[in-house]
Amino acid sequence: MTKKNFFKEDITKLFGGATSVLEVLKEEIEEKIKDRVEKVIFKLELINKNEFLIIKEMAEKARIENEKLTKRISTLEKKIVLLTK
Repeated sequence: MTKKNFFKEDITKLFGGATSVLEVLKEEIEEKIKDRVEKVIFKLELINKNEFLIIKEMAEKARIENEKLTKRISTLEKKIVLLTK
């Protein structure tokens, strides 16, 4: 082999090694970012979508029940007024 071929081969190996090092570095950075985001989410006490949907459903049921009770109270108040006349 000539010096030129050895040089090409060395450059190819160098780039191959650099590529694998960059891939490992990329994975480490992604893992660090994921850890940071999870810590922020936990610190802010954010909830996931399923928990949100459950709470939303509970709030809707409570609102409907509140409307029913408000109507019932109104009806009872009207009856009381009629009975006290």
